Amino acid sequence: MKLATWNVNSIRARQESVLRWLREESPDVLCLQEIKVENELFPSDPFVEEGYYISLNGQKTWNGVAVLSREEPAEVIRDIPGGFLNHQKRVITVRFPGLTVMNVYVPNGGDVMLDRFRDKLSFLDELNDYIQKLSSSGSLIVMGDFNVAPKADDVYDPEYLEGKICFHPEERSKFREIISSGMTDIYRKFNPEGKAFSWWDYRAAAFRRNMGMRLDLILLNAAAAEKAVSCEIQVEPRKWERPSDHTPVVLYLEDI
Repeated sequence: MKLATWNVNSIRARQESVLRWLREESPDVLCLQEIKVENELFPSDPFVEEGYYISLNGQKTWNGVAVLSREEPAEVIRDIPGGFLNHQKRVITVRFPGLTVMNVYVPNGGDVMLDRFRDKLSFLDELNDYIQKLSSSGSLIVMGDFNVAPKADDVYDPEYLEGKICFHPEERSKFREIISSGMTDIYRKFNPEGKAFSWWDYRAAAFRRNMGMRLDLILLNAAAAEKAVSCEIQVEPRKWERPSDHTPVVLYLEDI
């Protein structure tokens, strides 16, 4: 079984790239973030023609998440129960027999001095609570753009970036709380050492200079982690014409 996450930074701008990737890789599940479109305007037809069911939690201009799946979900849950920041469409959860997949787009937070940064920390708390509720009922995979680089090897220059957005100690602490509650950062399980990035800024030739961060993460509870085979970051799509600033992260599992 093959599952992937990709922040596409506008599905309408990146539609052809996503279709190309789907045809080349044929994943069972693809979680998309920042689709930046309302549900009724999502360009569904070409993805349906490729054999995918589409589960949407979209929003005009900003945010928005979608799950493309070969199998029709038995249940689709939008947002985080409780209502925190639910006007911002950042979470969609799909259930299949024996497997739950949560697709997440954590707020960036802007500057660490802004109220939006506090909202980001609160969002991570709410997300952790929701993960724990879902984790008790079988295999759970949480994937998406967390806007948090967990450790020094996940950023190009930890000394320079320390305390800045996406590498602030309070963000990393919130992420560690999620991990300590029983989740595994599966990329690092299979690739424990070395620099690894999934996002590079469009500015300052950051991709060419490999000035990146690993913000796109896949977390597994114990039941799912037992079935994990490998995990990789696919850098090639970042080289394509009109790329997203993120690139896909792919998880391979034994069949659930």
